[in-house]
Amino acid sequence: MRRLRLLFIQALLLGASVARAHDADVVYARLEPGAAGSLNEIVTLTTPTLGLLAPVDVDGDGAVTQAELDERAAAVNAGVWDDLPLTAGRAPCIRSDETARLEDGFVTLTARWRCPEGDLRQDFKVLRVLPTNYRVVLGSQLDGERGRRFAQGVFTALEVPRPGPPALLDATRLLRGLELGVRDNGVVEALALLLLCFLTSGGLRGGALRLGLLLLGAQATWSGASAPLAVAALLGASAALLLFAPERRGGWAPVAAALAGVGLALRGGLPGFSDRLGWVLGLTLVGGALLLVGAPLGRLLARRPRPFLVVKLILGALVLFSVGLRLG
Repeated sequence: MRRLRLLFIQALLLGASVARAHDADVVYARLEPGAAGSLNEIVTLTTPTLGLLAPVDVDGDGAVTQAELDERAAAVNAGVWDDLPLTAGRAPCIRSDETARLEDGFVTLTARWRCPEGDLRQDFKVLRVLPTNYRVVLGSQLDGERGRRFAQGVFTALEVPRPGPPALLDATRLLRGLELGVRDNGVVEALALLLLCFLTSGGLRGGALRLGLLLLGAQATWSGASAPLAVAALLGASAALLLFAPERRGGWAPVAAALAGVGLALRGGLPGFSDRLGWVLGLTLVGGALLLVGAPLGRLLARRPRPFLVVKLILGALVLFSVGLRLG
């Protein structure tokens, strides 16, 4: 009986030690094939971990926002990417197009590398700054779990297998982009702007036209650009035009729908074809749902001009308030 008790206690201690090996102590990195022979790297880490590497918490309140990440982009590049040098045949790779995106409890950093021929090797020098319990998990797109490599302590450099040529469509990344598109366009500013767009369309036919123009503008996501100031300006201008433009035909309302699509798309900075296609599909789902609700509701509200004006002003105020927060 005593031996069984000791074994039970040892199992509890082992379980506790495993539980302490939390994702907060891990930096995940993955290299994927990009366009024109480039390589895309995705680095995932928690916000406290990023705070150990770069001063991203501008106001010191302990919470990191997307606006702070955008403002401190240079600090993130210096604190993270400069300490993740990638070489090919001992020649340095050239890095570009760095982005930082705040997710639910963690941050996703992406960058594009252009490398000469030769074996790839990456030195995760960030481990020299982080506490000793941290480790890097480098994933391989080719071999799944078998392709994982680990760096920890003084062993910071890893040989990296070159990813194979990219497939035209990656189902996993398509679904990830779809989820991100629904999430991005399910926030207050996007929902308010889309609903305002369809409420003022005069019906399903006009709403369908505006959805088409919105998706046409959203093709800006293929640029892979992320422009916070342009996003704020475009969303604010679109809301203002929708409030004061003629509600049925002509005017600036169709232009506003296209501008809204561009503004929503420029929040992204997504790394690849499948991610971007999924994101556009996510916007299509959200926009289509709001079209089916907003266009008929707009026709009903149009019979009562004063309540309709109040609803439009509330939606416009929500968009402009969110835009103001971005600019602040």
